[in-house]
Amino acid sequence: MGLLNPGALVYASLYVVLVLLYLWDRIRRRVEVPSLLLWQAVSDDAVQARRFRPDWLFFLQALLLAALIGGLARPYLADGRPVEAARRHVFILDVSASMQAREGKTTRFAAALAALRDRLHALPTNDEMMLITAAARPEIVADFTRDRALLESRLAAVQPTDTGTALDLALAQAVGARGRTDALTDIEVFSDLAPSQLPARWRDEIGSGRMRMHQFGETDANLAITGLEIFQSRLQDPRAARAYVVVQNFSHREGHGGLTVRLNEAPVMQTGFSVPPRDARSFLVPSFPGPGRVVAQLDADDALAVDNVAMGWIRPLSTTRVLLVSPAGPLVDELAAVARATAGLHLITMTPDAYGGRAEDAADIVIFHRFVPASEPTVPALYVYPPRDNGLFAISGDVQGVDVLDWNDRHQAVAGLRPLATLPIQRARVILPAEWHEPLLWSRTAEREFPLALAGERNGRRLACLTFDLESERLLSSDNINFLLFFLNLLSWLAPQSTDVVTVSTGAVLPIVGMPPGPVRAIDPHGEPLDLGDSRSASLEVLTAGEYRVGNDGTQRVVYANFVDPTESDIGRAAKEPQPVSNASAAIAQRTWSTHSPGGEFGWWLLAVAATLLLVEWLLAMRVAERG
Repeated sequence: MGLLNPGALVYASLYVVLVLLYLWDRIRRRVEVPSLLLWQAVSDDAVQARRFRPDWLFFLQALLLAALIGGLARPYLADGRPVEAARRHVFILDVSASMQAREGKTTRFAAALAALRDRLHALPTNDEMMLITAAARPEIVADFTRDRALLESRLAAVQPTDTGTALDLALAQAVGARGRTDALTDIEVFSDLAPSQLPARWRDEIGSGRMRMHQFGETDANLAITGLEIFQSRLQDPRAARAYVVVQNFSHREGHGGLTVRLNEAPVMQTGFSVPPRDARSFLVPSFPGPGRVVAQLDADDALAVDNVAMGWIRPLSTTRVLLVSPAGPLVDELAAVARATAGLHLITMTPDAYGGRAEDAADIVIFHRFVPASEPTVPALYVYPPRDNGLFAISGDVQGVDVLDWNDRHQAVAGLRPLATLPIQRARVILPAEWHEPLLWSRTAEREFPLALAGERNGRRLACLTFDLESERLLSSDNINFLLFFLNLLSWLAPQSTDVVTVSTGAVLPIVGMPPGPVRAIDPHGEPLDLGDSRSASLEVLTAGEYRVGNDGTQRVVYANFVDPTESDIGRAAKEPQPVSNASAAIAQRTWSTHSPGGEFGWWLLAVAATLLLVEWLLAMRVAERG
């Protein structure tokens, strides 16, 4: 015999309340009377009211209370059969972009969702379940609960995202949840990944039987845009901008389709293509008729649609005002010629002696040649061949006759340029590194490596430095065309960046800055409103590919979100792999955590007895009242 709900025994404390109520009902008030003649017939047991002398009604109520407590405790007679105790289950549902891949008439996500629902319905009602979704970051949709209706409602609201998957983080979160309890806890993953694609630590979990994978999807038919790069300098006319589109075939069969590139809905390029198995092709769009939104779209019969579209932006032409503070010389004349030939560049010149006050207020960028002012300017600045005695750069010496040996092609000022190596530099300063420096060009002496150009951010403003004398290198010389392009790229990087239109990758969290005070709201690509919080801390989590419109108090921003993730677009999966099961895992799977099964529960009989006793007590009380 046992109890399924032994916690109900705490209600036995109600017997104390019953006794107190019984005594209270029998207490009599003390009243002074002139004579005891009329009270001599009263028996002693009635006079001694404070003594506990239970009657038949008390015993009936005590029996009623015992039946109620026994019914709530759910007693049962054991039949000797073993049974498992209530378990806990952590379910991880993959909601990344690859789960949107079509498999026949359904999708991987729909199949996984149906399998998860079937699993929930098959579990004993006493088991607890937790639901975690895995995409760019894991999210606990429902903590441990036995409420099936709650789980169903939360599950119905889950939708796949247009991001990659951080399944490793979700698994770590599930293992952490398992460690919060001593109860037997299973972890089950519903994903299109195979066990062999997981890190070794999780494969060991599967092999030990503490984790199980449910794998969905087999097709590899997918063509994807894995890159849309628009090359346009901040100083460049939009008609001179160009774009590269990279199309990759993730199938093991040759892929065919069409590519259309549009500017503001008008086609700029249309072409058909074939891509060999597991290969890629790039397409050049050499020019555009003007500024606006660029959309590259594939027309292909593949299984995944989210990576068939990519968006970009060509900026309209705007003038960048550059203040050059330099002694008179060839560099002033050369930069004046560059400004005349560059539509987006307006040059203002000034000698170091005339510089002072807030001279840079009329400029977007200031260039200091052979001069470093006592106080830092309030706008981005480029320092060219700074003097040895300055308060901004620590100079350890000079070098002559060095070459560019390496460059940082990850930086915007260098990316897209042809190699700058082997170009000779007549003389340069050796500047010691600082925290805000990021080298762009390198050279070295017999003793050390040192930067020829560096950039970074200091006190909230962008700064750059050319450690060599640009005037000596003759910027407009035909041999130094790469230096000229590098110089213009550096100015473009220094120029104030427009935040009206931003292009990001899905899965990013984008801070929304420069908005007026107040709440910031957005409209996502599906037309759903989003509340981004107050403008002081607003941010946009980009989970869907497409166009977002962000606004506050009349200020509008546009965010273009692209799903460009070759790892996630590679949707090909091998045939479903068998679960790796070790001898230890078989033992764990058969483990039971209780002694016997409740062969016959009779708590409801006790509740029926309690109801009968309640009826009998009421009838007897009514009869006593009628006699009184």
